[in-house]
Amino acid sequence: MKDTIQLVTIEEDEHDILLESTTSVIFPLNSNQQKFISTFQKFFHNLKSPLGKPAGLAAPQVGYPFKIVIIQIPPEAKEKRKDVYDTLSPTILINPVYTPILNAGQIKDWEGCFSIPNKMGEVYRYNEIYYEAYTLEGKKISAHAKGFLARLIQHEIDHLNGKLYIDYLCDDCRFVSTTEALNIMKIEE
Repeated sequence: MKDTIQLVTIEEDEHDILLESTTSVIFPLNSNQQKFISTFQKFFHNLKSPLGKPAGLAAPQVGYPFKIVIIQIPPEAKEKRKDVYDTLSPTILINPVYTPILNAGQIKDWEGCFSIPNKMGEVYRYNEIYYEAYTLEGKKISAHAKGFLARLIQHEIDHLNGKLYIDYLCDDCRFVSTTEALNIMKIEE
């Protein structure tokens, strides 16, 4: 385990890890995994996004093939997105999976990604999901998520399965610079 980690973007030659499935984590966590998670949390804490605090990051985005993500929804997210129902302090999810709640439908909204710099796109996601994951201590958790939290969890779990949000772009989805997307979002509030 390296002492420092850095973002992997699709613009780099060595970005294959973004397109590959990751390995499940076995409990109890070994010392390398514990060290990675500690470094990962510090890295995430210092990460900045065009929208303020980052919403999420997956281990492959920093070059590690583990089924580990970190997510957060700070209170200020409610000022930027209409579908924020929950706030969440930085939370590690290990081996997360989700099941869509199909009768809640899908909704199209904007997404950005640290691995696809300076771009944002509209993609369809399930509006509600049921998800399961493990805590750092190996305790299984399960919950219902809707709106932005559901979108965030789907986005991060996709990273663990080698998928990026740009894989979901369709004919009625816009894909533009981050600056342009932020301007559109302000106008369409």
